[in-house]
Amino acid sequence: MLTKAALKKHLKQLNQEQLRGLLLECFSINKDVERFLSVKLVGDEAAKALFPEYRKKVEDEFFPARGHGKLRLKEAKQAISDFVKLTGDEMLALELRFIYVENGVEFTRAFGDIDERFYNSIISVFGDIVRSINDGESEELFNKYEERIQRVLDRSSGIGWGFNEGLYDHYYELAWHTED
Repeated sequence: MLTKAALKKHLKQLNQEQLRGLLLECFSINKDVERFLSVKLVGDEAAKALFPEYRKKVEDEFFPARGHGKLRLKEAKQAISDFVKLTGDEMLALELRFIYVENGVEFTRAFGDIDERFYNSIISVFGDIVRSINDGESEELFNKYEERIQRVLDRSSGIGWGFNEGLYDHYYELAWHTED
């Protein structure tokens, strides 16, 4: 297997035309490389163009267009992680996390009690949302999402397994939360 150091050595031996050919070949045979290069070369426009694809990946685990949600939470979280790795766009990643949490709450409301693992996953991602907002160190960012945060808290009321309480634990970590 080729190491990073060995790759560097081999790349130094290639001329510009050979490098261009190698890059184009990688682009055409691997979808992730295509996405990565699109974001690196086109920037924010490419990240925004990729967002609907990753949004659908997250939503489909809860509410697919056909059939029932499979609740492969690992797949949905992996989609968020992959999006962050490809784009580095933290604001769109924050949006994907909200979609994950909101769909988790609505799935429970639609289909009833799930299990502790499910709720812990939703709570964990909500904690990621809180950390992102706090890391943004901006009350404006909190204000932008405050209504959605409150809706998640309100819609999770009465759900078992300490779900609502776990969400509130993270909510109280927000630098700008309002006292209830």
